[in-house]
Amino acid sequence: MNIVVTVKYVPDATGDRHFADDLTVDRDDVDGLL
Repeated sequence: MNIVVTVKYVPDATGDRHFADDLTVDRDDVDGLL
């Protein structure tokens, strides 16, 4: 039996957001959650 778990690293919704020059979220400067 195999068990597969998928996770995704997303920006923290309650944290301060910083945007890149192309108006997308700059994920390097934003804390994230699994």
